[in-house]
Amino acid sequence: MIFRDYDIDKRIMFLRKRMAPIKIRGWNWESPPVKPVINIGLGVSELASRYCTTMRDVYLRRVLGKKPKPNSLMIRGAAYHSIISRVYTDAKRLILKMGIVQGCVLLEELNNMAESSSRDVLSSLGLNEEAELIEELKSLYKFFSIQIAAEIDRNLSKHPYIELDSLINSMPVTERVVDGSLLGLGKQLRVDLLLEGGILIDVKTGDRRDFHKLGLVGYALALEADSGIPADIGILAYLRVDGRPQISYDIFELSDELRLEFLSLRDEATSIVSNEEDPGISQNCNEFCPFYGVCHEEEDSDLQLRDIRGE
Repeated sequence: MIFRDYDIDKRIMFLRKRMAPIKIRGWNWESPPVKPVINIGLGVSELASRYCTTMRDVYLRRVLGKKPKPNSLMIRGAAYHSIISRVYTDAKRLILKMGIVQGCVLLEELNNMAESSSRDVLSSLGLNEEAELIEELKSLYKFFSIQIAAEIDRNLSKHPYIELDSLINSMPVTERVVDGSLLGLGKQLRVDLLLEGGILIDVKTGDRRDFHKLGLVGYALALEADSGIPADIGILAYLRVDGRPQISYDIFELSDELRLEFLSLRDEATSIVSNEEDPGISQNCNEFCPFYGVCHEEEDSDLQLRDIRGE
């Protein structure tokens, strides 16, 4: 399906051949280091998105009950994720309704739905229908529609007698809900895209960050704990919409080293929350951090209070 062209399949095959056996699995949730100290229900993204090096964002959210202030990057990211999920949902519904059809027929139907689906996504997120954002979502919707239609034709060519259920099941699972409570994580975790063979895909709309891999590792551990499905390979799909959508990929092993790093973050966050301990503002505060405004409002308030006191 989308993200599974010949080049990517070749890279995945090469990666599998040189991978070391993975020992730290989510299904070992009763044993250290996978076993959580307590279950707080932490989200994967709040652990893995390490814009804040001290994890004060976790303290603000979980202990003080503060809410992040969405920036333009976060808003666009949420809209992009939603439209990708929507186009796959629309495609599956159309196939169920029309039966097995050629890709060009499906593509025409999907293209007719691009604008209404884009507006529905913005409405569901409580966002204003800005013309620029609507055009970006329509562009994304049509881009993924082409990929879906092409893959349908490839499947029909390769398997001319394929059943309807098999055709639908060949499409990626979007927004797969995973229960991570056995690992001290949330009960309603959502994986962007899940492919056959335990391949997880996370779609990113910003710049590349080293910590992005940790999000997929967290979802892999949760998936293994919840369903027993081994997840060995992650794909970070970096999406840009500048006229025509463009995607670049980072394909990597969900290694033991990365798994230990994620579990260490989980344990550190658990300690901060259970002890209600403020780790303090980072010395390298990142403006992309969702809580940047919260922390710096506090700093401004403290300075004003000191001025009033004459300190």
